Amino acid sequence: MKRRNACFVMLMFSVLLLCAGVPAYGERTVGNLSMPGVKPWKEEDGQIYVSLPLSRYRHKTIRLWQNVQEEKYYLFLPAFWQAGDGLKLWTKDRAALSIDGVSLPSGKTDRLDPGLHSLEINGHSYVLEVMVSANIPALFIDMDGGKLEALWTKPYTQQAGAEAMLVDTDGLVEMEGRIAGLRVRGNTSADWVKKPYQMTMSQSVDILGMGSAIKWNLLSNWSDRTLLRNKITYDMAAAAGMPYSPESRFVDLYLNGSYEGCYQICEKVEIGQSRVDIRNLEAYTLYEPSQEERDLETIAELTKEDPAAGGVEVLENGISLRGYDTQIGTDDVTGGYLLEIERPSRIYASASFFITKNGQPVTVKRPKYADSREVEYIAGVWQTFEDALYAEDGINPGTGVHYTEYIDRDSFVNKYLVEEIVRNYDASSTSQYFYKDADATDMRLYAGPVWDYDMSLGNPIMNPRTNQKYISSVSPYGLFAALPMDDFSIWYRLYEHEDFRQAAAGAYEDTFLPLLRELEHGRVDALAQELENSALMDGTRWGRNKGEDTRSRQQDYWENIRHLEDFIRTREGYLTGLWVDGRESRKVYLDGGDGDLYISYVEGLVGDVLEEPLAPEKEGYTFVEWLNGYTKEPYDFTMPYDGSDLYFVAKYQSDADGSTLIAGE
Repeated sequence: MKRRNACFVMLMFSVLLLCAGVPAYGERTVGNLSMPGVKPWKEEDGQIYVSLPLSRYRHKTIRLWQNVQEEKYYLFLPAFWQAGDGLKLWTKDRAALSIDGVSLPSGKTDRLDPGLHSLEINGHSYVLEVMVSANIPALFIDMDGGKLEALWTKPYTQQAGAEAMLVDTDGLVEMEGRIAGLRVRGNTSADWVKKPYQMTMSQSVDILGMGSAIKWNLLSNWSDRTLLRNKITYDMAAAAGMPYSPESRFVDLYLNGSYEGCYQICEKVEIGQSRVDIRNLEAYTLYEPSQEERDLETIAELTKEDPAAGGVEVLENGISLRGYDTQIGTDDVTGGYLLEIERPSRIYASASFFITKNGQPVTVKRPKYADSREVEYIAGVWQTFEDALYAEDGINPGTGVHYTEYIDRDSFVNKYLVEEIVRNYDASSTSQYFYKDADATDMRLYAGPVWDYDMSLGNPIMNPRTNQKYISSVSPYGLFAALPMDDFSIWYRLYEHEDFRQAAAGAYEDTFLPLLRELEHGRVDALAQELENSALMDGTRWGRNKGEDTRSRQQDYWENIRHLEDFIRTREGYLTGLWVDGRESRKVYLDGGDGDLYISYVEGLVGDVLEEPLAPEKEGYTFVEWLNGYTKEPYDFTMPYDGSDLYFVAKYQSDADGSTLIAGE
């Protein structure tokens, strides 16, 4: 009996050991290391690492970030960290560490509250600042260190073999999965120091309730110090009922433990059940491009020298296109297509595209490597619409059909309004998406989804003094998307038609004006408050905060928010006056003589004060003021403009002798 009891005790003891050991083992292979087939990153010399507890058996490792110029370290903690949570710090060479004069022989501390601390590493003293996010999840992406370096040095090249873990603000794992490919994305934004990414999961996942998909974009919003312009515009489009407007959420991103800032994870513009839900013609278009055909940058250079060398075909009707000799598994090539208006300088780097006889470049995004018959078909559809659009009466002279019969006008009206309301810098040239389903479902072209608005809503980075002459994209006054640009402008051509203008004015009053007033009355503030902690961390990490302490950083952040709110309020006032109240808008042109003008005119509503133009620059002279071009008297910009004929001339003072010079005299 005693022996049986002893065996029973030993058995129970073994079970207890097994129960305790299995979670610990699981932690070592999943939490601390990596998923099967994913090579973990290694510790590096000169780095200080911090272990963040997720649970009793799991943790994530992050790194301190060092500002070498300041000789200062920063610890950027995710929102799930709570004051008093124990942390463990260490270096690869197990250096002697102390914080606030207290030695950490084991590396463990519970003293790292937000704020400034003293840090000693092997006797060398540094300042350590601890910053903590709030309200948003943390996304951890881990991969081999060599592949991470290649991610930045080889833009647009997919790096395979990574894992993602999304942790919510309570420290619970929201999503965990393998990444099949991670790459830098974007055009201009790909050159920024804070990179945007495209994340392709190994299997479809639902991230933060946005629907199940494989591909996700991580927008860096580096050019936008509020980080909100894309979010505001996407949400406005969705609230206006525009189909397939991208859903998005904010996350704090850590790459191999390094804090990369506040990112906007959002749906990719693509064909799919939870995306642009139309027939996917790519599924029927079978083609394996050669390595040479994949090298689109080289092909683009060849095409500029000799279009035929880049596979460009010119049709008898004047359309140029690039397509491929594919195996099409269907006789129906009427759809679906995903298209994007692109700049002439970029179009040849697209796999498939067409250029209309009027010079409009359009990328065929899907199918990517489209058959020549497919490209010719969709180019013909677009050209037929364009021929009607160019006609003064809006009727295609060859078919007798009005332009509105070729498109879903509501989608075009709403898309135009978004571009105009936010005064999007790219409204006429790029990131303008359109789609067409198969004829059996719908024979019309649709505008959308919306995409890429970090350069909009008066973003000061687009100041015309350094970015653009003649027309200011940062002014809240005047129409912008509806202006004729150097490149073909679909919105300008549409706005030339009276029926389109009336439809736009009606949709603005009924749908968009209430949404703008929501933004004016608290919506922007609520988003900013939710994002503030993360935005301050982001601005500190990327050197965009003017302040050196929390209070001054907050002041700088909220100054940018107020600038955004002021733009929205003023823009709404102008468009409401124009489209709802029926007030007249007029342009007042500028004469700077041979001085360097940054804009050629200002525009405003009759009865409102005019925006004071930017001061021109003239070598050897200092600008003094703007004069009424007719009376040569100083113009009072505090007085409402009465609508009379007016132009402004610049008055200068000579730097050499103080004499006065008036432009045109």
